[in-house]
Order: sequence, then C-alpha cells, then structure tokens
Amino acid sequence: MVTIKKFVFNPFSENTYVVFDENNTAVIIDPGMYYSAEEKIIDDFLSNNELELKAIIHTHSHLDHMFGTAHLAEKYQLSPYLFEKDFETYKNFERVCEMYGIPIRKKPTENLQSIDLNKELVFGQVNFKVRHVPGHAPGHIVLINNATNSVINGDCLFYESIGRTDLPGGNHNLLLDSIRKELFTLPKETKVYCGHGPETFIGHEMVNNPFLNY
Repeated sequence: MVTIKKFVFNPFSENTYVVFDENNTAVIIDPGMYYSAEEKIIDDFLSNNELELKAIIHTHSHLDHMFGTAHLAEKYQLSPYLFEKDFETYKNFERVCEMYGIPIRKKPTENLQSIDLNKELVFGQVNFKVRHVPGHAPGHIVLINNATNSVINGDCLFYESIGRTDLPGGNHNLLLDSIRKELFTLPKETKVYCGHGPETFIGHEMVNNPFLNY
C-alpha cells in the first residue's frame, strides 16, 4: 500500500508531498518548508511514523517548491532528483530569492541527480513513471503513481486552472499542448495532486477547465 500525505507550507501556500509505503520507505516531492517550524513538522512526521527518507524529488525548481531542499539534503544526506532542463533554474535560486526580497535561510545543495524520462523512479513500493510537461518551467515533470491511481503534477494543472506562464522559461501554448499530450492521456479517474490548492481529477479538468476547453 502506498500513502500520499500533503503539507501546505511557506508564504506561497505550496503543497509538499510525502509518499510512503507499508515498509516505511518514503520520498518527499517538492519540499517547500521555509520556516524552521515547517522543517520540524516534516522531521517529526518522518520520525513519528518511523519513515526512512530515500529521495527528494522536484517536479520543477521554482523557489517555493525548493525552500526545504537544503534542510533535507543536509539532514538526510540525499541528493535531490531533478530533470536536467530545470538545472539552470535550480542554480538561480539565490538570485531569484534576492529579486523577490526573500531572505535565504539555507543555500540548496549543488549535488543533483538527473531524472531519466525513460526509467521509472523506484523506492521500495513507491514507484513513479515520469513525463516531461514543459510550459510552466522548462524542465517540469509529473510523477505518475499507479498504486494510488494518481499523478503529482506540480504547477502544470490546477483545479479548473493551469500554472502561470509569465515566469522565465514559461510558454502558455506549450503548457496547454503539454497538458493535453501528457496529462489528458491519463485515465479520467486519475487523481491530480497539485502544487497549490486542492486535488482534482483528469476527467474533471478535461470537461471543466476553461483554459483547455475552448
């Protein structure tokens, strides 16, 4: 059995996900913990549930999805997984924080593991198929978990909305095409875990998303 637990962190109300199996193998996707109290929430959750953290995975590397990366990488001695087309954005973390006037608490590790689109990410019973869905960010990927019939899709698709495309590397038409090609080809009953806001379903968005139905 695989369980997905959502936490909402930082001033951007970003969704961080802990995914774990019945043997206590866990991964964290898009760690958005900015404050030390938020880091403690994750540490306590892992500890209290006797979970062994095996991986940090980024759907993309916008700052609100990686505030907690430095803490996790240091504490659990892990190198984050990221698709290489988003490496440049990841490495600009400090500059982007300065641009937004956000104090940098910890500098994220430069040791990264590149995601291979042709290989599943496998950690115990926690398995993800990976698809590249650019448009919000150049290297944005989504993580499909068949055990839970779900996709953790970062900032591509939201409940009756889509990710913003006015940031560097964004492309509105590319995002729409990517969603139709890589997400709308999933089963309609697939649950969508979003980077912000509530969950939705592929079938619901195919019918009701105003950005994709015109």
